[in-house]
Amino acid sequence: MPKRKQRKVEEEDSTRTGTPKIDLISTLPDSLLCHILSFLPTRCAMATSVLARRWRHLWKDLLVLDLDNSKHSPYYLPGGTHRFIAFVNAVFAQSKAPHVKKLRLACDIPRGEKKTIKTWIHTVVGPHLQELYLDLSLPCNEFGNRDIKLPEEVLTSASLESLVLKGHMVLTVYDGFVDLPSLKNLELDLNYVDPEFVLDGCWALENLKLTLHESFPLNASDPPVIQMPGSLKRLTLIQADDTEEDLNDIEDLVIDTPLLEYLSITLWARCLQVSISNYPNMVEAHLDIDQDKEQVGWMLELLKALHQTKLLDLKLSTMECLLVAPAFELPEFSRLLNLELEIPYFNSGFLIKLLHNCHMLQVLTLHNREKVSTVEPEEPNCWTLPMKDPDCVISHLKIFEFKGYQDSADEHAFVAYLLERGPILKTMKIHAHRSLGLKYKHRIRQELSTIPRSSKTCKLKVT
Repeated sequence: MPKRKQRKVEEEDSTRTGTPKIDLISTLPDSLLCHILSFLPTRCAMATSVLARRWRHLWKDLLVLDLDNSKHSPYYLPGGTHRFIAFVNAVFAQSKAPHVKKLRLACDIPRGEKKTIKTWIHTVVGPHLQELYLDLSLPCNEFGNRDIKLPEEVLTSASLESLVLKGHMVLTVYDGFVDLPSLKNLELDLNYVDPEFVLDGCWALENLKLTLHESFPLNASDPPVIQMPGSLKRLTLIQADDTEEDLNDIEDLVIDTPLLEYLSITLWARCLQVSISNYPNMVEAHLDIDQDKEQVGWMLELLKALHQTKLLDLKLSTMECLLVAPAFELPEFSRLLNLELEIPYFNSGFLIKLLHNCHMLQVLTLHNREKVSTVEPEEPNCWTLPMKDPDCVISHLKIFEFKGYQDSADEHAFVAYLLERGPILKTMKIHAHRSLGLKYKHRIRQELSTIPRSSKTCKLKVT
């Protein structure tokens, strides 16, 4: 008998015999129910108290508190932040949990309530706290400052594994004040914080996301040197939108992290000096860096250090720097499988030269942003058939995608070359530039379809 019919027969039998249906959720122990509720915002977990008598006080034993009153939150409490403060005070007052493992707190803090926030944080800080997420917006005091001093136990916690500090506030930290031996994940996105002092106390840090703002480090007599912990495996470095073109407050950024597996850099601080090391374990790298011609040297050194990566994503500003830089030798990417390039204009010569150094490449993605970029090629690019085919084209390349295709002679010749010389090419996607009409796109599709293909299984798609 099919399972659906069998289940229906059993339900009919239970109805006729008067046997009550089994509530599977009710059979679960309280500890497991609390674990399920811990994945919900605290407001939603509290709402389950109306389900049944057993659920009335269940939320009070939660070890995870998610208190989010940011304006983009679907659980935003209208009526001002004072209502949210009363709600959080009620949560802590009724909680029966012996300790808190995770706290997520996101809200605007009205003037005069800074002590209340500190009280909440102090309540959860202890030997069992593992994750702390604070996204706070503090009003300026009479001196124009938004400083907040976290309880000392937060920055010297032996149990804390993840710390996220975000928002419009200033975190005051002194040299030798931070001691977080178990911290694995750290995210700093504050108006002002001196990351040098914070990172000095994070010996086991594996994942770091650091957003650089214009205002840090404040009142520093000497520009600091930001030394990344050698234990890092993932690093995301972002220059915030509120910064000016240069970050004059930083003298040197040292990324001496040989264990690094993931790197993402977004910087347009042209006077910044960066010291790097070799990254033999690199898997994925994203570079969005804007530098002057005279200071592009460290970016070239970075590319050499990334020669073992499996995925390389070079954004528009990075490609603009590379295309106008003085002559340089491209490194060999011996393990690179996926290459993504945002280009200011199409240059087949540069691409062929790069492909010669990517022996194992399987996926190539190009995005021509010529209409957006202000950089123009000094001389028109002309297709020249390479004397030797790149190894990746004839033995490894499986997927090619071209976004912003404009059907220039150089672009057409390059696409035709890949179709004719790529024996294992499986997919080619051509996305014509949005300025081209439907008739023009149809013509592109017809012309490319007539090109003989080395691969019998290659599928061509033009949109």
